[in-house]
Amino acid sequence: MLLKLFKYDFKSSARFGIPVLIAIAAATILGCINAALTVGGADGAGEMLEQSAGPISEFLIFASMGGLVLIAFALAAAASVMSILLLVQYYRSTVSDEGYLTFTLPVTPAQILWSKLLNVTVWSAFTGMALVIAASCIIGTGVLTAGVGEDFANTFAELFSFIGSYIGQSGLTVVLLCLLGAASFVSNYLMLFMAITFGSVIVRKHKALAAVTMIFGINFVMNGITSILQIILLGDFTFKAALYDGLASVNIFLVSSTILYAALATVYFLITKYMMEKKLNLD
Repeated sequence: MLLKLFKYDFKSSARFGIPVLIAIAAATILGCINAALTVGGADGAGEMLEQSAGPISEFLIFASMGGLVLIAFALAAAASVMSILLLVQYYRSTVSDEGYLTFTLPVTPAQILWSKLLNVTVWSAFTGMALVIAASCIIGTGVLTAGVGEDFANTFAELFSFIGSYIGQSGLTVVLLCLLGAASFVSNYLMLFMAITFGSVIVRKHKALAAVTMIFGINFVMNGITSILQIILLGDFTFKAALYDGLASVNIFLVSSTILYAALATVYFLITKYMMEKKLNLD
Protein backbone atom coordinates (compact mmCIF):
# COMPACT_ATOMS: atom_id res chain seq x y z
CA MET A 1 0.00 0.00 0.00
CA LEU A 2 2.94 2.32 0.64
CA LEU A 3 4.00 2.12 -3.01
CA LYS A 4 0.45 2.90 -4.16
CA LEU A 5 0.32 5.90 -1.84
CA PHE A 6 3.72 7.09 -3.10
CA LYS A 7 2.52 6.68 -6.68
CA TYR A 8 -0.48 8.89 -5.90
CA ASP A 9 1.72 11.51 -4.18
CA PHE A 10 4.19 11.45 -7.08
CA LYS A 11 1.47 12.00 -9.67
CA SER A 12 -0.02 14.77 -7.56
CA SER A 13 3.39 16.46 -7.30
CA ALA A 14 3.89 16.13 -11.04
CA ARG A 15 1.22 18.80 -11.57
CA PHE A 16 3.66 21.42 -10.30
CA GLY A 17 6.94 19.49 -10.43
CA ILE A 18 6.97 19.07 -14.20
CA PRO A 19 6.23 22.79 -14.85
CA VAL A 20 9.10 23.70 -12.51
CA LEU A 21 11.45 21.37 -14.41
CA ILE A 22 10.22 22.81 -17.72
CA ALA A 23 10.87 26.31 -16.37
CA ILE A 24 14.41 25.26 -15.46
CA ALA A 25 14.89 23.91 -18.99
CA ALA A 26 13.59 27.18 -20.50
CA ALA A 27 15.87 29.20 -18.20
CA THR A 28 18.77 26.99 -19.28
CA ILE A 29 18.15 27.76 -22.95
CA LEU A 30 17.95 31.48 -22.22
CA GLY A 31 21.07 31.19 -20.08
CA CYS A 32 23.00 29.54 -22.90
CA ILE A 33 21.95 32.30 -25.30
CA ASN A 34 22.92 34.98 -22.81
CA ALA A 35 26.24 33.27 -22.10
CA ALA A 36 27.03 33.16 -25.81
CA LEU A 37 26.08 36.82 -26.24
CA THR A 38 28.00 37.92 -23.16
CA VAL A 39 31.21 36.08 -23.98
CA GLY A 40 30.92 36.80 -27.69
CA GLY A 41 30.27 40.46 -26.99
CA ALA A 42 33.40 40.66 -24.88
CA ASP A 43 35.53 39.17 -27.67
CA GLY A 44 35.82 39.75 -31.40
CA ALA A 45 32.09 39.74 -32.03
CA GLY A 46 31.74 42.60 -29.57
CA GLU A 47 34.40 44.60 -31.39
CA MET A 48 32.57 44.13 -34.68
CA LEU A 49 29.32 45.28 -33.14
CA GLU A 50 30.99 48.30 -31.57
CA GLN A 51 32.43 49.38 -34.90
CA SER A 52 29.01 49.25 -36.57
CA ALA A 53 26.73 50.39 -33.77
CA GLY A 54 28.67 51.28 -30.63
CA PRO A 55 25.99 52.29 -28.08
CA ILE A 56 23.59 49.62 -29.28
CA SER A 57 26.20 46.86 -29.08
CA GLU A 58 27.24 47.97 -25.58
CA PHE A 59 23.62 47.93 -24.51
CA LEU A 60 23.19 44.42 -25.87
CA ILE A 61 26.31 43.22 -24.08
CA PHE A 62 25.26 44.68 -20.73
CA ALA A 63 21.69 43.46 -21.25
CA SER A 64 22.95 39.92 -21.86
CA MET A 65 25.11 40.11 -18.73
CA GLY A 66 22.16 41.33 -16.69
CA GLY A 67 20.01 38.60 -18.16
CA LEU A 68 22.60 36.01 -17.19
CA VAL A 69 22.56 37.24 -13.59
CA LEU A 70 18.76 37.13 -13.48
CA ILE A 71 18.74 33.61 -14.90
CA ALA A 72 21.27 32.53 -12.25
CA PHE A 73 18.96 33.88 -9.55
CA ALA A 74 15.96 32.18 -11.17
CA LEU A 75 17.74 28.82 -11.24
CA ALA A 76 18.83 29.24 -7.62
CA ALA A 77 15.22 30.00 -6.66
CA ALA A 78 13.89 26.90 -8.44
CA ALA A 79 14.92 24.60 -5.58
CA SER A 80 13.15 26.83 -3.05
CA VAL A 81 10.02 26.94 -5.21
CA MET A 82 9.96 23.16 -5.46
CA SER A 83 10.41 22.78 -1.69
CA ILE A 84 7.61 25.25 -0.95
CA LEU A 85 5.23 23.51 -3.34
CA LEU A 86 6.04 20.11 -1.83
CA LEU A 87 5.30 21.47 1.64
CA VAL A 88 2.04 22.99 0.40
CA GLN A 89 1.11 19.59 -0.99
CA TYR A 90 1.85 17.99 2.39
CA TYR A 91 -0.36 20.58 4.07
CA ARG A 92 -3.24 20.06 1.66
CA SER A 93 -3.15 16.27 1.75
CA THR A 94 -2.82 15.86 5.52
CA VAL A 95 -4.26 18.75 7.53
CA SER A 96 -6.63 20.56 5.16
CA ASP A 97 -9.97 19.34 3.82
CA GLU A 98 -8.16 16.87 1.56
CA GLY A 99 -6.85 15.23 4.72
CA TYR A 100 -10.25 13.57 5.21
CA LEU A 101 -9.64 11.57 2.04
CA THR A 102 -6.05 10.74 2.98
CA PHE A 103 -6.95 9.38 6.41
CA THR A 104 -9.82 7.29 5.10
CA LEU A 105 -7.38 5.25 3.04
CA PRO A 106 -6.29 1.86 4.44
CA VAL A 107 -2.87 3.22 5.41
CA THR A 108 -1.21 4.08 8.70
CA PRO A 109 0.14 7.53 9.64
CA ALA A 110 3.63 6.06 9.44
CA GLN A 111 3.03 5.00 5.82
CA ILE A 112 1.69 8.46 5.02
CA LEU A 113 4.84 10.05 6.41
CA TRP A 114 7.13 7.62 4.58
CA SER A 115 5.30 8.32 1.33
CA LYS A 116 5.58 12.08 1.77
CA LEU A 117 9.27 11.83 2.64
CA LEU A 118 10.01 9.56 -0.33
CA ASN A 119 8.09 11.89 -2.64
CA VAL A 120 10.02 14.91 -1.38
CA THR A 121 13.31 13.07 -1.84
CA VAL A 122 12.56 12.04 -5.43
CA TRP A 123 11.40 15.47 -6.58
CA SER A 124 14.29 17.19 -4.79
CA ALA A 125 16.68 14.83 -6.60
CA PHE A 126 15.05 15.65 -9.94
CA THR A 127 15.39 19.37 -9.21
CA GLY A 128 19.00 19.02 -8.12
CA MET A 129 19.96 17.08 -11.26
CA ALA A 130 18.14 19.61 -13.46
CA LEU A 131 20.04 22.48 -11.84
CA VAL A 132 23.39 20.71 -12.26
CA ILE A 133 22.64 20.09 -15.94
CA ALA A 134 21.52 23.71 -16.37
CA ALA A 135 24.68 25.11 -14.80
CA SER A 136 26.85 22.75 -16.89
CA CYS A 137 25.13 23.77 -20.13
CA ILE A 138 25.41 27.50 -19.44
CA ILE A 139 29.06 27.30 -18.38
CA GLY A 140 29.85 25.00 -21.29
CA THR A 141 28.26 27.43 -23.76
CA GLY A 142 30.36 30.29 -22.39
CA VAL A 143 33.52 28.22 -22.55
CA LEU A 144 32.92 27.08 -26.13
CA THR A 145 32.02 30.60 -27.24
CA ALA A 146 35.24 31.93 -25.73
CA GLY A 147 37.20 29.27 -27.60
CA VAL A 148 38.93 27.96 -24.50
CA GLY A 149 37.27 24.57 -24.46
CA GLU A 150 40.57 22.66 -24.54
CA ASP A 151 42.09 24.65 -21.67
CA PHE A 152 38.90 24.31 -19.68
CA ALA A 153 38.79 20.56 -20.34
CA ASN A 154 42.38 20.20 -19.13
CA THR A 155 41.62 22.17 -15.98
CA PHE A 156 38.52 20.07 -15.40
CA ALA A 157 40.51 16.88 -15.92
CA GLU A 158 43.06 18.03 -13.35
CA LEU A 159 40.26 18.85 -10.92
CA PHE A 160 38.69 15.41 -11.34
CA SER A 161 42.11 13.81 -10.94
CA PHE A 162 42.62 15.71 -7.70
CA ILE A 163 39.15 14.74 -6.45
CA GLY A 164 39.77 11.13 -7.44
CA SER A 165 43.06 11.02 -5.57
CA TYR A 166 41.43 12.61 -2.54
CA ILE A 167 38.61 10.06 -2.59
CA GLY A 168 41.18 7.31 -2.90
CA GLN A 169 42.91 8.57 0.23
CA SER A 170 39.81 9.71 2.12
CA GLY A 171 36.99 7.61 0.69
CA LEU A 172 35.50 7.08 4.13
CA THR A 173 35.26 10.84 4.70
CA VAL A 174 33.43 11.32 1.40
CA VAL A 175 30.96 8.54 2.28
CA LEU A 176 30.40 10.08 5.71
CA LEU A 177 29.80 13.49 4.14
CA CYS A 178 27.13 11.96 1.89
CA LEU A 179 25.51 10.22 4.86
CA LEU A 180 25.52 13.47 6.84
CA GLY A 181 23.90 15.30 3.92
CA ALA A 182 21.20 12.64 3.65
CA ALA A 183 20.53 12.64 7.40
CA SER A 184 20.35 16.44 7.45
CA PHE A 185 17.96 16.48 4.48
CA VAL A 186 15.61 13.92 6.04
CA SER A 187 15.76 15.61 9.44
CA ASN A 188 14.95 19.05 8.02
CA TYR A 189 11.94 17.87 6.03
CA LEU A 190 10.56 15.79 8.91
CA MET A 191 10.93 18.85 11.12
CA LEU A 192 8.90 20.88 8.59
CA PHE A 193 6.25 18.13 8.43
CA MET A 194 6.07 18.19 12.22
CA ALA A 195 5.72 21.99 12.26
CA ILE A 196 2.87 21.94 9.73
CA THR A 197 1.07 19.17 11.61
CA PHE A 198 1.55 20.91 14.94
CA GLY A 199 0.11 24.12 13.51
CA SER A 200 -3.09 22.27 12.60
CA VAL A 201 -3.29 20.73 16.06
CA ILE A 202 -3.18 23.96 18.04
CA VAL A 203 -5.75 25.90 15.97
CA ARG A 204 -9.08 25.12 14.35
CA LYS A 205 -9.12 28.04 11.92
CA HIS A 206 -6.39 29.73 9.91
CA LYS A 207 -4.41 26.48 9.76
CA ALA A 208 -2.29 27.71 6.86
CA LEU A 209 -1.16 30.76 8.84
CA ALA A 210 -0.47 28.58 11.87
CA ALA A 211 1.52 26.13 9.72
CA VAL A 212 3.70 28.92 8.30
CA THR A 213 4.23 30.37 11.78
CA MET A 214 5.21 26.98 13.17
CA ILE A 215 7.60 26.38 10.27
CA PHE A 216 9.54 29.55 11.00
CA GLY A 217 9.28 29.22 14.77
CA ILE A 218 10.24 25.56 15.11
CA ASN A 219 12.90 25.85 12.40
CA PHE A 220 14.51 28.77 14.25
CA VAL A 221 14.38 27.05 17.63
CA MET A 222 15.60 23.64 16.41
CA ASN A 223 18.43 25.12 14.36
CA GLY A 224 19.58 26.93 17.47
CA ILE A 225 19.31 23.79 19.60
CA THR A 226 21.14 21.72 16.98
CA SER A 227 23.97 24.25 16.78
CA ILE A 228 24.31 24.31 20.57
CA LEU A 229 24.34 20.50 20.74
CA GLN A 230 27.00 20.32 18.05
CA ILE A 231 29.14 22.83 19.93
CA ILE A 232 28.70 21.08 23.28
CA LEU A 233 28.94 17.47 22.09
CA LEU A 234 31.21 17.82 19.06
CA GLY A 235 33.23 20.97 19.69
CA ASP A 236 36.18 19.02 21.04
CA PHE A 237 36.38 16.93 17.86
CA THR A 238 36.33 20.09 15.74
CA PHE A 239 39.14 21.60 17.80
CA LYS A 240 41.26 18.46 17.46
CA ALA A 241 40.58 18.31 13.73
CA ALA A 242 41.86 21.84 13.35
CA LEU A 243 45.03 21.33 15.39
CA TYR A 244 46.02 17.69 15.56
CA ASP A 245 44.97 14.51 13.81
CA GLY A 246 42.75 16.19 11.18
CA LEU A 247 41.11 13.43 9.20
CA ALA A 248 40.40 11.02 12.06
CA SER A 249 38.68 13.72 14.10
CA VAL A 250 36.81 14.96 11.04
CA ASN A 251 35.42 11.46 10.52
CA ILE A 252 34.38 11.25 14.18
CA PHE A 253 32.70 14.65 13.85
CA LEU A 254 30.84 13.54 10.72
CA VAL A 255 29.68 10.29 12.33
CA SER A 256 28.54 12.09 15.46
CA SER A 257 26.71 14.77 13.45
CA THR A 258 25.00 12.10 11.35
CA ILE A 259 23.86 10.27 14.49
CA LEU A 260 22.57 13.56 15.92
CA TYR A 261 20.53 14.35 12.79
CA ALA A 262 19.26 10.77 12.59
CA ALA A 263 18.13 10.96 16.21
CA LEU A 264 16.36 14.27 15.57
CA ALA A 265 14.70 12.82 12.47
CA THR A 266 13.43 9.88 14.52
CA VAL A 267 12.01 12.24 17.13
CA TYR A 268 10.32 14.39 14.50
CA PHE A 269 8.86 11.30 12.84
CA LEU A 270 7.48 9.87 16.08
CA ILE A 271 6.01 13.18 17.23
CA THR A 272 4.31 13.77 13.87
CA LYS A 273 3.02 10.21 13.81
CA TYR A 274 1.60 10.63 17.31
CA MET A 275 -0.14 13.89 16.38
CA MET A 276 -1.65 12.25 13.29
CA GLU A 277 -2.95 9.34 15.36
CA LYS A 278 -4.18 11.17 18.46
CA LYS A 279 -4.33 14.93 18.04
CA LEU A 280 -4.99 15.83 14.43
CA ASN A 281 -7.98 18.13 14.02
CA LEU A 282 -9.57 18.16 10.55
CA ASP A 283 -12.70 20.09 11.50
